[in-house]
Amino acid sequence: MAQAEELIFTALCDRFRSPTQIWQSMSLVELEEATGLAKESLEEALRALRGADGRDHSCIAYGAGRVVLGAVWRVQCRDLPNDPGPDRP
Repeated sequence: MAQAEELIFTALCDRFRSPTQIWQSMSLVELEEATGLAKESLEEALRALRGADGRDHSCIAYGAGRVVLGAVWRVQCRDLPNDPGPDRP
C-alpha cells in the first residue's frame, strides 16, 4: 500500500472505529486534515483507489464530497487489534 493510501486507510479506519463519531464517513476537508495530504495529492490517491474506471468501491466509497471505507478496507479495519499500538494515539 502506498503511503498516501495508508494515510487514508488509517484516517477512515480511525473514524470507522471511533465510539464518539456519529458518521463513519469523512468530508474531503476532514480527510485532508487527518492525513496531512495536500488537496491535489489526496484527490489523486482517491482516484487511484477507485480504479481505472472510477467504480471500484472495495477500498473506499466516495461521493457527494464524503469518503467512507469500502468493503475490503472495512474488513481489514475490523481485523485490527483494539490496542492501537505504540505509534498510534
